Amino acid sequence: MTRTAWSRPAAARARGFTLIELLVTVTIISILVGAVVINIDFRNVGKSVRNTAQRTGLLMDLAADQAVYSRLQFGIRFHPESYEFYVLNENDDGDSTWEIFEDGQLRFRPEDVPVEFQVDISGVPIVLEELLVELEDATEEDPMKPHVIFLSNGEIIPDFRILISDLDGEFRYQVATGEVLPVVVEQLEGS
Repeated sequence: MTRTAWSRPAAARARGFTLIELLVTVTIISILVGAVVINIDFRNVGKSVRNTAQRTGLLMDLAADQAVYSRLQFGIRFHPESYEFYVLNENDDGDSTWEIFEDGQLRFRPEDVPVEFQVDISGVPIVLEELLVELEDATEEDPMKPHVIFLSNGEIIPDFRILISDLDGEFRYQVATGEVLPVVVEQLEGS
């Protein structure tokens, strides 16, 4: 007579796990691992700072090119954590004023990691203020003007150095006036 699984002694049946028990265990572990992975912060701070520096340099090159092609003067003004582009528009009365340039291309695009800007113009550090504060303080006699100007003849004035770093200062890049290229992006040592 053959013995069935039900007629075996209890010690013999307790040796292994059933398929259902294994599947439930694997499912629970998978859910826990998924929850942990979702909560892990995958931001790469160094890459985000590098991307911001490269994008800033490329946008400055684009503004310089657009100034030449459109025969307009463009500029860029920096703030502690952002920047915006300007265009010099002529008013009806013949005066020219700098106005924020509303464009899909020439604009600051924040990364998921906040960055900090520091600006030196011709070797002199500039104190940067938030855009809203500057807009409140701007008057008709003292309007907001860009820090760097892209002239329609292809020149970029004045000499500049923009330091871009994460808030901890661990990763640092500079966008500066170049000797061969008009705008150069470099990683600073210690980053």
